[in-house]
Amino acid sequence: MQLFLNDLDDLHQWDFMRNQQMVKEIERLRVLSTTIGQQRESWKVRALMAETQLLEATAKTSNNGGRQNVSDVRYASLKRYLAKRFHPDFAPGEGIEKVVRNEIFKEVWNEIDRLDQGVSATSFATARSSWAA
Repeated sequence: MQLFLNDLDDLHQWDFMRNQQMVKEIERLRVLSTTIGQQRESWKVRALMAETQLLEATAKTSNNGGRQNVSDVRYASLKRYLAKRFHPDFAPGEGIEKVVRNEIFKEVWNEIDRLDQGVSATSFATARSSWAA
C-alpha cells in the first residue's frame, strides 16, 4: 500500500510539473501571437502608406492625362483601408463583436457613399458648367 501511495504521489508531482510547463508554453505562445498581430497591423499600415506614396509619385510625374489627382488617390486609398478594416467578411471575432463591426461598417459606408455622391455631383456640375461655356 505504501508503494502505491508513493507511486501516486510521484505521478501527482509529475503531472503538476507538466502542467506548469504547459502554462509557461501557453503564455509564451500568447505573447508571440500578440506580437505577430501587432507586427501584422504595422506592416498593413506601412504597405498602405507605401502604396499612397507610390500613387502620389505617379500622379506628380504624370502630366495628368486623364489621371486622378492626389487627393482622389488618397481618398481611394483611405476608402480601401476602411473597407478592409471594418468589412464584416474581414471582421475577426465572433458574436457581438462581429455585429458591432458590421454596424460600424454600415454607418461608415453610408457616409462614404454620401461623400461619393457629393464628389461625383460636384464633378458633374463642374464639367457641365465648362460645357456650357
